[in-house]
Amino acid sequence: MKAALPARENERLDYLYHLAILDTPREQSFDDVAQLAGSICATPIAIVSMIDERRQWYKSCVGLDITEVPRELTFCAHAILNPDELMVVEDARQDPRFCDHPMVVGEPYIRFYAGAPLVTENGLALGTLCIVDFQPRGLSQTQILTLKLLAGQVMQLLRLREANNILAQERRIAQESEERLQTMVSNFPGAVYRCENNTRWSMLFMSAAVESLTGYAAAEFLRDDALSMTDITHSDDVPVIYDLVQEALVQRRSFHLIYRLQHADQSWRWVEEVGCGVFDEQGELRFIDGFIWDISERKRIEQMKNDFVSAVSHELRTPLTAISGSLGLIASGMLGELPPTIRNMVDIAHKNALRLTLLINDLLDMEKILAGKMEFNMVEQALLPILENSLESNKAYADTFGIRLALRAPEADLRVRVDAQRLQQVLANFISNAVKFSPAGGQVEVELSQQGEWAKIAVVDHGPGISDEFRARIFQKFSQADSSDSRQRGGTGLGLAISKSFVEKMQGKIGFDSELGKGATFFALFLIAGNPSSVRALPATDH
Repeated sequence: MKAALPARENERLDYLYHLAILDTPREQSFDDVAQLAGSICATPIAIVSMIDERRQWYKSCVGLDITEVPRELTFCAHAILNPDELMVVEDARQDPRFCDHPMVVGEPYIRFYAGAPLVTENGLALGTLCIVDFQPRGLSQTQILTLKLLAGQVMQLLRLREANNILAQERRIAQESEERLQTMVSNFPGAVYRCENNTRWSMLFMSAAVESLTGYAAAEFLRDDALSMTDITHSDDVPVIYDLVQEALVQRRSFHLIYRLQHADQSWRWVEEVGCGVFDEQGELRFIDGFIWDISERKRIEQMKNDFVSAVSHELRTPLTAISGSLGLIASGMLGELPPTIRNMVDIAHKNALRLTLLINDLLDMEKILAGKMEFNMVEQALLPILENSLESNKAYADTFGIRLALRAPEADLRVRVDAQRLQQVLANFISNAVKFSPAGGQVEVELSQQGEWAKIAVVDHGPGISDEFRARIFQKFSQADSSDSRQRGGTGLGLAISKSFVEKMQGKIGFDSELGKGATFFALFLIAGNPSSVRALPATDH
């Protein structure tokens, strides 16, 4: 009689195929269980079988030299219909299910069968551990219990095999992932590292590319008496790097560094580095990951460019000063009244000469900044007079655009330690930008306020705001939001870069807030006089 299908046949088959056990080679562990079952029950045949959609396949078979039979001819197809029970057929000739079975009425003349289903944790019978005899017989309670226990051991072997398959698959995935990572690391134009957060940046991993960068093999950074990156970093750069990294870690953001490394051949190389902290679920720092690459050639080209710009600027400054002065005298009428047409042309020439002078002054300031030659006269002083002077100095410029300047200073007595002249330059840049991008007839506000232990100077405009594309490079040299608009309104693209350098040299911080279409606010923060700047954290800013 052909057996019916189990109630959850599709689910059972899916699990069986998932095990990937079918058609695998014989394994000693399964053979041992079958041999033990046959010995304890004193039967000539013992089988560990799996039943798939069309057949009964033998993982282990003691006493028969076959590997599978059609499913419709199997005793086990009946056994799996009741996963919780051991099926015992004491005399197959007397059982209506098997009395006409080909292997009962003919070779090998099976008489006795007992099958213990191999059952998963969710009740699916995958096959059986079964025993067969050629004589009618029964089983003792001890043999029945033993057969069930051995079936459980077969399931343990299957689970172990499944776990090993999963482990092997995960190992393959991990190996493939590692190979991809190694390929990416090897193709990256620099060294990849993982380190601890300490003054020596103790390395946990360093890619082989560090050798071309530093002249030292990666292994030299990883041994017990390891070479430290600090050991080969320029002494002037070490404290700056450490402070920048610690600030980035506290704020949970990435860091960007440019500094000097001494190569094994004793030459100095400029390098660029980006990295970030890796934190655990509790928010504790585990380690730092990052990349370092050589930018010496870029630095050399930049220096050549800076030297050229500096030389040209110095050469142009003297004749331009003379030209501006002469044009100013002519435009003022001190040398005689000019016809209207000529006067208009002289005014245009004078204005453009002044613009060129401002450009050259900016270029020379930037040169001094890059060379570290910009001097600062830091004095404790009141901020309000500096702001009032700035408004007065920039009023005429604002008037040409029809823009009003307004001062708001509820905290009028704030004092800070700054260089007044450099701060005036910063404010001039803030105000001129605000004026240029304000609508005609509008107003620009200069505000002085207190934020905790910090004085905040802000310049607010009501113009178009700052686009998302421009935000990331707004303080870079020669950056302009819109080159066509900048040509109409004037500007060198250096003002904000110079302002950033000035503010930071005065131990402050620069930033901006802006919403597209609703204007922008540029601000500078300085520690109020009397507070220990070396131990105070700057207020958080978005930019």
